[in-house]
Amino acid sequence: MASENHGLPPEVHIDHWNEATNIYMVVFVVSIWLFVYLKRHKGMFARFFARPTAAMEERTQRYREELKQVRLRQQLNMYYISRKWEQSRQKPEVIEHHVDMDMIGSS
Repeated sequence: MASENHGLPPEVHIDHWNEATNIYMVVFVVSIWLFVYLKRHKGMFARFFARPTAAMEERTQRYREELKQVRLRQQLNMYYISRKWEQSRQKPEVIEHHVDMDMIGSS
């Protein structure tokens, strides 16, 4: 009997056997639970592994195009706001127009 237990006393061998059996039971129960869960929620998981249909591809393409338009609109809006802010920050340069009246009268 000692050779079957790899030299362990029977009490220690039984304790190790009980711990291993508990682990196997946990793995078995979790496997059964996962199997039942996947059976009940089959549609949700099938979506991950199924190839997209033509209608779904079209909807996805349409969504991407709309997203591009929204992004472009946001970029244009931010550009407009930044230009408006830059123009308000610039001080208007005063351009002096000086006309020499002596040159006009000498011709």
